[in-house]
Amino acid sequence: MSTATLTIDPVDSAALEVRPRRIRRTMSPQHLLRIAMEDSDQWVVEMEYSDSKGKRTRRTISPVRFTASDRFLGLCLCREEPRQFHLARCSEFRLIPAGEVIMPVEMVELS
Repeated sequence: MSTATLTIDPVDSAALEVRPRRIRRTMSPQHLLRIAMEDSDQWVVEMEYSDSKGKRTRRTISPVRFTASDRFLGLCLCREEPRQFHLARCSEFRLIPAGEVIMPVEMVELS
C-alpha cells in the first residue's frame, strides 16, 4: 500500500499529477524488498551496504529474488549489473518510486 500526493492545476483542471511519496516505514527489510520485488515497475530500494572489506556505500537496487534466508539478488542500478547482497550488511532501506530513477544511479561512498 502506497501513499501519493495529488496535485491539481487550478488553471487547467485536466492537468492532474500524481506523485508517489518515498516510503520509509517500520517494516522489516525483507518486507520492503518483497514489495519492490512484487511491483518492480512501481518501486526500487535505496539502502546502505557494507562490502566484505567494510566499505560503506548508498545504493539503489531493483531486488529480484531471495536466494537464501540471509541473501537476495538485485539489479544494482549504480553498477548496472546483478549483484548478490547479504542482508546482514544492508541497512537504512527505503522504497523509492521507480519513475524517479534513471540508471545509472550514483553510488555514494559513506564514511
